[in-house]
Amino acid sequence: MEPWDGPAAVAFTDGRVIGATLDRNGLRPGRWLETKDGWVVLGSETGVLDEPPENVLRKGRLQPGNIFLVDLDRGRIVEDGEVKREVAGGKPYGEWFEQGIVHLADLPEREPAHGQAEPLHNLQFAFGYTQEDMKVLLAPTAARGEEPIGSMGNDLALAVLSDGHPPLFSYFKQLFAQVTNPPIDSIREAIVMSVSTGVGSERNLLDETREHCRQLSMETPILRSAELEKLRQVDSTAFAARTIDITWPVAEGPDGMDAALARICDEADAALADGVNVLILSDRAAGPERAPMPALLAVGGVHHHPRARGHAAADRPRDRVSVSRARCTTSRR
Repeated sequence: MEPWDGPAAVAFTDGRVIGATLDRNGLRPGRWLETKDGWVVLGSETGVLDEPPENVLRKGRLQPGNIFLVDLDRGRIVEDGEVKREVAGGKPYGEWFEQGIVHLADLPEREPAHGQAEPLHNLQFAFGYTQEDMKVLLAPTAARGEEPIGSMGNDLALAVLSDGHPPLFSYFKQLFAQVTNPPIDSIREAIVMSVSTGVGSERNLLDETREHCRQLSMETPILRSAELEKLRQVDSTAFAARTIDITWPVAEGPDGMDAALARICDEADAALADGVNVLILSDRAAGPERAPMPALLAVGGVHHHPRARGHAAADRPRDRVSVSRARCTTSRR
């Protein structure tokens, strides 16, 4: 799983062991003490319970990324290193990983399997780019590698009250407190954060098998055209990809979108039945004659499609098929 686990302190027990773990940034406090008469106390702050100093055997704080564990069967506190050695040595995880993971960067180059796209300016207009997006956000990022910070506030109208035609994404965007902290940087904070991602069947998180490691690993979820073609034309016994067009004829008008969504879900259902485990929803065919469906709607429709979910459950128990999207424009891919 990805290294980023956010500011969190989690307490847990199964009746035999009881403990707590802290995120790898150490952004939540955790203090513990062990008493001479056999009690262990852990809380967010020192002094949550009054305990005479003469009865304190030892005390400390939960370190970033560490586990504090009390094993009731063994009658002792198990150190963080011992816990992790026992877990890491439980099964041949390293062997599974080496044999199962396929890196996108190692796949052979592929020729594009699509025709010439519309001019970039037309696509930017079709997908709702504004002059502010281009000049304030994208230009500084592309030209000088700067953070895409347009302002320290958000005065845009709510999408549902807008006089314009905001993208579907805007209706589901969460507003948050604007503060002066810099954005999270996956390069400077690589020790606790990763933007790598994987596609393929995701099995039961609470189980551990060799098949769990059969993932196509990508260093970043943002793919260039050449990388997308590698994914689209992947040639592997463990992976099969299929591209589904998420556009529909302009002549059909708004009502055509309903039929298009039903067709997309049916194609996804058929792909799952054929053993495909990587679906690419593509709007590259967008143009004067074909309207693109909002990617959020297409991905959400496929993800929640009952027949597709039924096939995934029947063919690969507890699997989930990963869905990627082929963007039309270089800047938005």
